[in-house]
Amino acid sequence: MAEQKINHLKDDYLVQATAKQGLLRCLAVRTTELVKQARNIHDLSPVSCVALGRLMSGALLMATDLKNEQDRLTLTIKSDGDISNLTTIATLDGKVRGYTTDPHAISYYKSAGKLDLAQSVGKGNLTVIKDLGLKEPYIGSVKLVSGEIAEDLASYYFYSEQIPTVIFLGVRLNQQGVVAAGGMMIQALPGIDTEILNWLENRCLGFPELSELLAEGISPHQLPDMLLGVDAELKYLAESLVEYYCECSRDRMNRNLLLLGNKELTELSEDPNGITLHCHFCAVDYHYTQAEVKQLAEAAIVL
Repeated sequence: MAEQKINHLKDDYLVQATAKQGLLRCLAVRTTELVKQARNIHDLSPVSCVALGRLMSGALLMATDLKNEQDRLTLTIKSDGDISNLTTIATLDGKVRGYTTDPHAISYYKSAGKLDLAQSVGKGNLTVIKDLGLKEPYIGSVKLVSGEIAEDLASYYFYSEQIPTVIFLGVRLNQQGVVAAGGMMIQALPGIDTEILNWLENRCLGFPELSELLAEGISPHQLPDMLLGVDAELKYLAESLVEYYCECSRDRMNRNLLLLGNKELTELSEDPNGITLHCHFCAVDYHYTQAEVKQLAEAAIVL
């Protein structure tokens, strides 16, 4: 892969590091531009933008666990709140996409300018799906502990993978739109002791809101430094660009239609207006004329 040139002041990018002699894994990401893009694509209300932005940022952090570029990490939240369904998919190479079935959810506020995301999400479940190219994907699910998303992802790691994890996620908005977005994750690695875990817990107490720091121009490289301090022996390992990217195409839609088989496609071809497929992730519509559907139906016979 060609070396990526990153503008640390402007680009969305992710940084990986270790601390405390390799006993802590540290990740931080800025996602401001890709969250702006998601808001524009889906016409998101403020609270829907914050929810999807946080989940996409968290997915990018978690996708660093994947081994191969063709692997996929999918996060879904299904709940009883106004934001009842969130889905995002991320890859090892820093690509993420997402959508919510409730893009225009009402925004409730705890105080002036402070959204009440927990109220909008409500109670429900977080599901993590890792498609690693095996016969069956790995699927883990936990109950939401807060609906704030960061705590819910940390809870997944603790209960499903037994990895003590601290996660910070944030999206900051103003009247013009998205000002800043991103996330940070610190994980305990094998061999860590209680003393370091207690030290980490104390360092996290009172840490400023992540979105505020990003809005002030703090970079992903600086976030672990600010949280852990000079005694943490931070060692930076890698950095990479991240982006909002949808994999849909007309060829992919063709393949999906062919999977329906000849019988169902023949029934669909009876509509003189043809059919239209809509991509939830990028909001692009793919229209097929009646003749095109008939051609696909004939092609499905030989599959």
